[in-house]
Parts: sequence; structure tokens; C-alpha cells
Amino acid sequence: MLAWLAERVLAYGSVGVLTAVLLLPALEAALPVIGAVLPGQSAVVLGGMLAWHGSITVEAALLTATAGAVLGNAAGYAIGRRWHRPLLERIPAGAPRRRYIEYALRLIERRGAGAVFVGRFVAVLRTLVPTLCGATRMPLRRYLLWTLAGSAVWAPSCVLIGYVLGPAGPG
Repeated sequence: MLAWLAERVLAYGSVGVLTAVLLLPALEAALPVIGAVLPGQSAVVLGGMLAWHGSITVEAALLTATAGAVLGNAAGYAIGRRWHRPLLERIPAGAPRRRYIEYALRLIERRGAGAVFVGRFVAVLRTLVPTLCGATRMPLRRYLLWTLAGSAVWAPSCVLIGYVLGPAGPG
């Protein structure tokens, strides 16, 4: 997966790398379907690897990944806030997924801030929590605070993991 992604983004130089590091985490959080196809975390780890190889600077990877995570979470929240009813109504009442989504919504209502922070580190939650937080009408100020905190820890962690793995990765 990383080799395929590296080949594609390196064709566009540092602009391609930084675009992937920004957009893939953003799209993953804003549109959960994208996260299933191209996980944002892979792009951020790749950004760290390519920083080790000198394709981009570590600072650029850190800032771009953090911005992508925050922007994606904000977009996911806005989507959930605006279209929460149509999103939830499309799932049949007896479907197991509806039961899980309703459980997740109740969990976010009870433990919202913790779900936002931890959700950034868990693949499935990273794609669902922003939209569900908007759907539950979590206060925007509290949501953004925990989004910033989670993104400020997650992005550097992933970039630095990639940087440490850099010698073994694509470049």
C-alpha cells in the first residue's frame, strides 16, 4: 500500500507528497467511505518516511498532517450536524448497523470529549466520530478543542513513526 501511494505522490514531487499528507487524513475524517479505500494514516506515515529521504521537510509533514486532521474533523462534524437525520434514516430500523450507530451516538453523548481524542487514534472511529459528534450536536467549541488536542498528538506520532521507518521505506 505504501509503495503504491509513494509511487503516485512522488510523481508530483514535494507538492504531491504534501497534498496527500493534507487531503487523505482530511477526506478520511470528512467522508468515511474514503478512509476505507485510502487510509489517511498511511499517507501521514508515508510523509514521515519521505521526509527521512529528503522529499519534504519533517516540519512540512507535521504541519500539513495536523492541518489535514483538523480540517477533516471539522468537515465531518459539519456534515453530521447538517445531514444527521437523512444519514441515520437511510439505515433500515432492523439492520445491525443501525443498532451499532445508535449505540455509538449514545456513547458520544455520554463521553464526547474522550471519544473525539481517542477516535483520532482508532481507524474505524477516526472515520465515524467526527460525523457522529456533529449529529449529536456536541458543542462546537468543546469538539474543536478535543479535535485540536487529538490531531496535535496523532499527526506528529504518525509522521515520526514514518521518519523512524524511513530507511526501510520507499524513497
